[in-house]
Amino acid sequence: MKLRTTLMTLALATLAAMSLSAQESSVAEQVRYEGHWPEGEGILYSGRDGLIIGTFRKGKPEGRCVCYKPNGEVYWGDFKKGKATGNGRIYRDNGIVVAGQYRNGKYHGLDTLYRSNGTVLVGKFRKGKMKSKVSDWASAAAPMRSKPEYPRVDLRHKQEDFLKELELLWEERNIRLRQSAGFVNPKFQGGGIDDFALWVNSRVEIPITELARDISRTVLVEFTVNTDGTLSEIHAVFGSNPALNAAAVSAVSKSPKWEPGELKGVKRSVRLTVPVVFNNE
Repeated sequence: MKLRTTLMTLALATLAAMSLSAQESSVAEQVRYEGHWPEGEGILYSGRDGLIIGTFRKGKPEGRCVCYKPNGEVYWGDFKKGKATGNGRIYRDNGIVVAGQYRNGKYHGLDTLYRSNGTVLVGKFRKGKMKSKVSDWASAAAPMRSKPEYPRVDLRHKQEDFLKELELLWEERNIRLRQSAGFVNPKFQGGGIDDFALWVNSRVEIPITELARDISRTVLVEFTVNTDGTLSEIHAVFGSNPALNAAAVSAVSKSPKWEPGELKGVKRSVRLTVPVVFNNE
């Protein structure tokens, strides 16, 4: 079947479940497919489901695929009728990995949870909930299982841009939810994350090793605004160039203090994401 690029709306029955328009430009309101349709290798760009790369059948993921979810998680494994079913692994941006058996997108069977602190839990799950604990290696002296390595995929620039926009939309959604629950967002010099983005991008420096290259890249940096207004846990969540990632993290690390976030009058630590843009013109 000839390789082609197809722009579709969710009005199509094969991609149903959302009512969207191809004329709408928002990432959250569009679906695009590239590849062999409706069977074979392909790439799905979806504001609801994320970026899915792999094999498709009847317009849905089927077989081995990788899915970059809107909430930042990455699923690598088997799909059946469009849902994670079979053996797979979920990688979370907080360092947690869950490997094992899935059904209809949920943990279902024997699964292993690799915590960010190096400890490991094995349990039997059903429909996403643990029914029984098989073992829990919570001690550094106990026999440990090595955490599955993150499978690297060489993404094209437009795929990285899609994930960047998806991450920002997810963060904006979380901010709105927090506001509706009585949450006050952290403030930077009286403003918000947009003001901080301007501050960072006016100060970030292109590494010497990259000065001779044509650069038009964006790095997403995640960080925590602590209750005392300082920043911590700063790291790049999107960006394929290590030198640019390091420069973006360095620029964010130089931030002056913020006004911390609050929930019902109590100061709370808050995770935020800022885009750092490199343009070598």
